Order: sequence, then C-alpha cells, then structure tokens
Amino acid sequence: MKGEVTIQSAIDELQRMFKFLNAHYFNNELERPVITILTDYKGGAYGWISVGKVWSSKDDAWFREINLCAEYLNRPAELVITTLQHEMCHLLNLQNGVQDCSRGGLYHNARFRDVAEARGLIVKQHATHGFCMTEPSSDFIELVKANCRAGCFKLERMKTYRDGTPKTTKTGAGGQVVTTSRTKQSYRKYICAACGLIARTTRDAELICSTCQQAMALAE
Repeated sequence: MKGEVTIQSAIDELQRMFKFLNAHYFNNELERPVITILTDYKGGAYGWISVGKVWSSKDDAWFREINLCAEYLNRPAELVITTLQHEMCHLLNLQNGVQDCSRGGLYHNARFRDVAEARGLIVKQHATHGFCMTEPSSDFIELVKANCRAGCFKLERMKTYRDGTPKTTKTGAGGQVVTTSRTKQSYRKYICAACGLIARTTRDAELICSTCQQAMALAE
C-alpha cells in the first residue's frame, strides 16, 4: 500500500542480523528468541532480554524475549545492532547458567564484560551499574555496515509518560539528555465564606459547600 507506515522492515532486519551474528560470533549456539520492538517502560534502556522464557507457541515451545526499545530505534544501524549484540551476550550467559547481572538486572559484572568484549563490543564501566555501557568496535561497525541492509531503521516512538503524554527533555550536566518532571497542573482555590471550607479544582467550577450549602468563592 502506498504511503504505508510499518516497522516490519526493522523487525525482519533484527531477526536476520540475529541469525548472522549468531553464526559469526556465537558458533550458532544461541537459541532463537522472540524479537520485539516495544516501548521503553524501564526508563532509558535501549533494550532488554527476559530472564525466563515468556513466549509460547501452539506446540508448547517456549522462548525468551529480546526487545529493542521503540524510542531508540531510529539510530545508526551499527548502534541498533550493538544493542542487539549486547542482549545476545546476555542470552549466551543465560543459556550457560552464568549470572552476569545483579541488583534487579541493573548491575553488569565482569562476566558480562568478558563475553561482550570477546564479541566485538567495547565495554565501559558505569559508576553504579557496572559494565553496562557497550559501544561497537571499529571491526563491529564495519561488519554491520557490510551486512546490515540500509534504511531499515527509520521509525522511532516519541518518549511519553505512561498515559501517553509526551515527555519533555532538557540538556543536563555533561551534555546528557534528561527528562524533566511532568508539568504540574494549575489548581484553583475555592473558599466558603461562611465556614472557611477550602476546595481545589484544576478548572473553573461552580462549587457548593457541603456543610453550609452556600456557593463557594474563587480565592484571589
């Protein structure tokens, strides 16, 4: 359909690149996950892998999930595929019973670092989350450019609060983008002249005091 908007090309390419990376870096040892593109409900994550097998098929086969967050999908292909490779390193450790994270999955230990560095990624240490920061090495970048189809990652989702309201951001210390607090609603204060009862609303209203049954006045 002309003008159709779809993320199918992105999903197809992630699945194809998973197969390619599995052969190139993992000797085809990785089990196939379900690859998804979902919103970043964890707050700032580029992606994640489920510890357990959370997807099932009609023949009762079970699969883990690797997700690429929709808010960060429209990045250069080598960065999107770096996120995929990051989660594939977790998958290898999960299959082998190696605990590479703690503190609710936030702290990446040296076991994760060693697996990732052996598979084309540069790993840097975060002050509180361990070896969680991964970048593509020059060899990995060249490999992705030679094998990832161009133009597959065109869309990304706007960052929003849980109710769908767009988030606002500002540039914080060190040039990092920081999400600002949700704008507070402006409240209107009403007072009963007879008993002093106070009520607040987010819009203009005609309020009646439940005690005195008198109209309440908007405070200045």
